[in-house]
Amino acid sequence: MAKPQSVQTPLDMLVAAIGEHRFVLIGEVHGTRETPTLVGDLVAYYVDGGGPVTLGLEVSAREQPRIDRYLESPGNAGDRKALLAGEHWQGAMHDGRDSEAMLELIDRVRELRLQGADVRIDLFDASGDGDRDLRMSGHLRATAADAQRARILVLTGNVHAMTRRPPWSMFTSNGKLIEPPMTVGRYLADLAPQSINIGAANGDAWNCAQDGCRAHSLTARPAIAQATLKQLPPTESAWDAELTLPRFTASPPAIQGADH
Repeated sequence: MAKPQSVQTPLDMLVAAIGEHRFVLIGEVHGTRETPTLVGDLVAYYVDGGGPVTLGLEVSAREQPRIDRYLESPGNAGDRKALLAGEHWQGAMHDGRDSEAMLELIDRVRELRLQGADVRIDLFDASGDGDRDLRMSGHLRATAADAQRARILVLTGNVHAMTRRPPWSMFTSNGKLIEPPMTVGRYLADLAPQSINIGAANGDAWNCAQDGCRAHSLTARPAIAQATLKQLPPTESAWDAELTLPRFTASPPAIQGADH
C-alpha cells in the first residue's frame, strides 16, 4: 500500500506561499478568530527559526506606547486593563481590528518575548488628512528601512494588501463604476512585498456595515473540507496568493469579555 501523504496545515501553506520573501502583506477580513490565530502561529514559526520578526498591525500608531508597555509586562489583569483603556479598544467603532482574537495575538507576542524571542509589534495606521493608504505605506516603508534584517509580517485589511491594480471592476454601493483605489500594497510595490489574501468558504466575521458593527455572514462559496492555497498570476488577481480556510468565526470586541 502506498503511504498516505500528510495533510498540509494552513500554516504550512502560508509558509510555502511566503517562501524567501522577508516583507509580507497578509490581507484579512477584519473580525475573525481564525486569521489572527494563524498569524500568531506564523510569528511563532519564524521566531523559532531564530530571526527577528516585526509584526505590523493596522492599529493607530498613537497606541504604540501602550502596546509597548503591555509587551514588557507580566500580562496580568491590571496590565490588560491598562492596554484596553486605549482609544483603539474603547472607541465607538468596533470594526474587528479590536477583537478578542487581536488581543490574543498581541498577548501571544508578549509571551514569545518573555521566552526570549526577538519580535516586536509595529502599529502603522497613521492619522491625518488625505490618502490614508499613502500614510500607512509611508510608515511601513520606514519600518522596512529600519528593520532590514527582520522578517516583516503585516496584517491588514485585504484591500490594503493588494499590490496590483485589481483586474476586476469595482463599483460603489449604488452601482457606479469606480477606479480601483491606490492601496498600501500598490504604494509599496517597488519593495516587492509578497501579498497573500486569507479568505474562507463560509462563516461570519465581526465588522461594520450599514446595519452597524456586529457579526455578519460571509458570502458563501462552495464548501471545502480543508484549507487550500492558490498562487495567483497578475492577470487574475491583485494579490500573489490566496489561502482559503473552510470557515471563519466572528470574534467580538475585546472589551466585551474584559470583565469576564
